[in-house]
Amino acid sequence: MNMIRLAACGLALAALTACGASRLDGVPVAWTGFRDARPMVLPSDPAQCPDLAGVYRAAGEYRAGDKDPQPLADLYQFLAHSLDLHGPQGDGVPEWRPTPQATVTFAPDPRGWRVQAWDGRGGRFSGQLPALDGAQDGLAPRDEIRPPMPAEIRRYAGCTQGRLWVSVRYDWRQHESMGVLRHVALFRRDAGGLLVSVQRESDSIGMLLPWYSNDGGSFQYWFAPASISE
Repeated sequence: MNMIRLAACGLALAALTACGASRLDGVPVAWTGFRDARPMVLPSDPAQCPDLAGVYRAAGEYRAGDKDPQPLADLYQFLAHSLDLHGPQGDGVPEWRPTPQATVTFAPDPRGWRVQAWDGRGGRFSGQLPALDGAQDGLAPRDEIRPPMPAEIRRYAGCTQGRLWVSVRYDWRQHESMGVLRHVALFRRDAGGLLVSVQRESDSIGMLLPWYSNDGGSFQYWFAPASISE
């Protein structure tokens, strides 16, 4: 039994130190190991920032990758929860209940883009999508209680190859387990709409019992242009 447990622990540790490379919307992404403290950042050059200004439908259309309707079916939900942007959740505002007319607006500001979402029922939300030249977002919560577990959240952003990239890492711990959830997202305009490409990696490990799990995927959705009157 001890040998089995030691072997399982060895496999888990090997997985923790694994790393890999991939391409997301044509941009190379180098994934570090699970326990590597280095941030997941891409090259950045402010001169390569795209123009994202526009009004887009909140409901996305599948383009490529894993055809999972959950991660990017709703642009507001992705910005507010997966990327944990400032403001979109909004305390004391109506719950997000989108209609087919729901929109998300991007407007330039000194730090990047101001994001405003409207659900078509009167609910409005505002947040910040930063362009930080590869730096860490100082306004991102370093330690946040997210029921049912606490999580340390770190976000980085920059521009490369005409795309805005945002990298978010959640380190969580609960009872006898811990893990890391990472998202890398690329934003650019395409055919008048907004093209969003995402890769995610989720790793978790038992702190007392030797188990390890990994889940991930990549997907790309397009958000059609919409008029403000909608």
